[in-house]
Amino acid sequence: MSTTIPPTPAETAPAGLSESQRILNIFLAPSKTFEDIRRNASWWVPWLLGSLISACFILTVDKRIGFETVVNNQMAQAPEFMKRAMERVPPEERQKSLQRQIAGQRIGALYLGWLFYLIFSIVLAALLMFVFNFILEAGIPFKNALATWFYASLPRAVLFALLGIVVLLIGVDPSVFDFENPITTNLAAFLDPTTSSKFLYRLLGGIDIFAIWAVILLGMGFASQSRKKMSAATGITTIAVLYGIYVLGRAGLAAL
Repeated sequence: MSTTIPPTPAETAPAGLSESQRILNIFLAPSKTFEDIRRNASWWVPWLLGSLISACFILTVDKRIGFETVVNNQMAQAPEFMKRAMERVPPEERQKSLQRQIAGQRIGALYLGWLFYLIFSIVLAALLMFVFNFILEAGIPFKNALATWFYASLPRAVLFALLGIVVLLIGVDPSVFDFENPITTNLAAFLDPTTSSKFLYRLLGGIDIFAIWAVILLGMGFASQSRKKMSAATGITTIAVLYGIYVLGRAGLAAL
């Protein structure tokens, strides 16, 4: 009498992380989020979350500071060659140009910030993918690079913006408000932006807690997406070198 051997049940693949788990883990256990991106390179949730929180920050800036003050403060911190160029413009034309700049920046920030954030992220993700793929031969797909960028950017896009909203609601001197440096998270916050060296101000502005956090996350994330074995240290070092070049270039431009 023959016996029938029951079929062995097929092994089920482990369930991936939910979007809420991905977001939480990027703050607590980022390696879990980056590993899950290899399974599913979805990026729209962190982009949407970052866009919404950033929009709340910009709206608070508009209500508490006003974009006229923001633009005037930016002009005070502009490189000297830009100031000299503006001084050569007739006063009436200069005022019209300033008003157009105020209106353009306000409309762009309030209503098109989500689009600028998306375009900026696509460009930066493509640049980082190029460096890792053609220099380090990592073989990272673009969708994985973009998802890594958005998740690694969450601490700054969300936490930084929320802290900025709190600072604005508590109260800040509008005359010294720096739209790019609204809270004390870097060494430049301890300098007077109008009297300090432009080069030093931008250089120290790059030594920022959230920027360093992003460098570490991006390095970990891109290393984890590599098709060949790559250590997190290699990824972090690569991102740190690129960021250092950016900071030095920006500081040098400000000093012109």
